[in-house]
Amino acid sequence: TSRTCHACGQVRKANRVHRGLYRCSCGWTAQADVNAALNIYEWAFHVSPVKGSSGRVARPVVLSFRLGWHTVRHGRSPYLGEPKRKECLRAS
Repeated sequence: TSRTCHACGQVRKANRVHRGLYRCSCGWTAQADVNAALNIYEWAFHVSPVKGSSGRVARPVVLSFRLGWHTVRHGRSPYLGEPKRKECLRAS
């Protein structure tokens, strides 16, 4: 199950490239255990598990340290859009 590509069905030991990373020549990339679990699920129930779920490995995004709390709170962030204004609740 861990050597079979969930996307195309190709079986190759070489698809498990590094520490649990599964990468197939068809373009499918996933954590190897997730790939195997998807294959087992499909085999057991003869269906794809979740429509719209890819199981792909997340691609991390590197953010600048300048986007800290101060910048987001008092200025504009290109990632978050306009700053949200905080309303103060005053006791009567």
